[in-house]
Amino acid sequence: MRRAVRNGLLPVIVLAVAAVVGLSAYSAVAPRLRAFLWDLDIERAMDAAGVVPGMIVGEAGAGDGYFTLPMARRVGSEGAVYANDISRRALNSLEANAKRQQLANVHTVEGTVDDPRFPRKDLELVVVVHAFHDFSQPVEWLVNLKKYLRPDGAVVIIDVDPAQGSRDSHFWPRDRILGYAAAAGYEKAKLVDDISKHLIIVLKPRTTTGKVRPRTLTAPAFAKLSPCQPVPFANCPA
Repeated sequence: MRRAVRNGLLPVIVLAVAAVVGLSAYSAVAPRLRAFLWDLDIERAMDAAGVVPGMIVGEAGAGDGYFTLPMARRVGSEGAVYANDISRRALNSLEANAKRQQLANVHTVEGTVDDPRFPRKDLELVVVVHAFHDFSQPVEWLVNLKKYLRPDGAVVIIDVDPAQGSRDSHFWPRDRILGYAAAAGYEKAKLVDDISKHLIIVLKPRTTTGKVRPRTLTAPAFAKLSPCQPVPFANCPA
C-alpha cells in the first residue's frame, strides 16, 4: 500500500477499528496498527537515534506507546523510559499497554505545551516521534527541555520528511525544525534521512557562556489547534 494511501486512510481505519472492537481492545492493538500505517522502521530509527540498553530516556508526545514500548524493550530492565504527553487519556492508555506487555520500566509524565516536566535532570536522550510538527511553542519547549538533560544529552526529532514525497503540509521541513532548534540554543549533531522517508534529527544544546535568548518564531495556524481530537490514533504533542 502506498504511503499516501496509508496516511489518507489512517483516520478512517482507526475509527473503524475502535468502533468494532471497542476502545479498550483498540488501545492494545493501536501501536501495531500505527506501526503498519506510518511505515517507520522503528528498530533502525532507534539505532540512528542512539538508543541502547541501559539508557535513561524520555519521550515527548508519546501518545499510547507507538515508539515508547519498543524503546522500553530496547533499553531493558536496567534502563527507563519517561513517556510524556499533555493528554491524560493518552497516558492512561499507554500505562495499560505497558502493563499488558509487562514493561515495568515505563513511567508516564503529564506535561504542558511549553514544558515536558520530566521528573529527572539526567536524561541521556529525549525523542519526539510524529509529534514535533504539532507543538504550538516549539522554541519555548526546547529551551525548557534543557534542564532535564544531562550535560551530554541530546534530543532526537523523528518525523515524516515532506521533501521525500509527502504532500501533506502538516509536516515541517528540516530547515524549519533546525530554525526552531537554533533559536532555542541547539545545534545539529546528526541528520539521517534514508529510513522510511523520515527525518531523524539529533540535536544537542550549544555550549555557551551566556544565557540563550530564543528568537520569536511564529508557529503555523494548524499547530495551534488542539491535537488528538477527535481521532484517538494521534500522538499527542507535549
